Amino acid sequence: MCLTFDDGPDPIYTPLILDLLAEHKVHATFFIVGESAQKYPQLVERMVSDGHALGNHTFHHHHPWTISAERARDEVMRTSDVIRELTGITPQWFRPPHGRLRKAMLEQCAALNLRTVLWNRSIIDWGPLGTTNGITRRLEGIAAGDIVLMHDGQRKHNRPYLVAECLPEALGSLRRRGIVPVTLDQVAQNL
Repeated sequence: MCLTFDDGPDPIYTPLILDLLAEHKVHATFFIVGESAQKYPQLVERMVSDGHALGNHTFHHHHPWTISAERARDEVMRTSDVIRELTGITPQWFRPPHGRLRKAMLEQCAALNLRTVLWNRSIIDWGPLGTTNGITRRLEGIAAGDIVLMHDGQRKHNRPYLVAECLPEALGSLRRRGIVPVTLDQVAQNL
């Protein structure tokens, strides 16, 4: 199964989540926002040095349906450029903001050889359902084969502080159940 984190890097919550993942010897995939990556390049570098995979989550995290097709393409291209400039790695994954697909973005992804990946299990760590009890319950429901959506970036309604609070028990539970988190890069290598 794959743990994925969106909307970072965040100067407060990304390091906390990276520390928790390192403590449990778990690797994840981080879908990063280009604008935030430029502000906090050391966090992107740490993600890579810690063995995590990186994905493109656009430059500004605008809802894909509210921007022009030209801007949508640019959002994808700029973030891939930023990731490559900071790490020397060409990303191979793309996740659109809010999980909303847009033809122009998909065309740009094809031009950049990016694979679009969504999720099949959201922890719903945002909005009115983003409570400690709800997040804990949804984390307990993770199964082998899942691609799990969480957030390390706070943005407007995300609650990465609750993810950080609930994650240690969830990681221990996965280990006890014999479920091993891997990155999307590791999954692709085994296909």
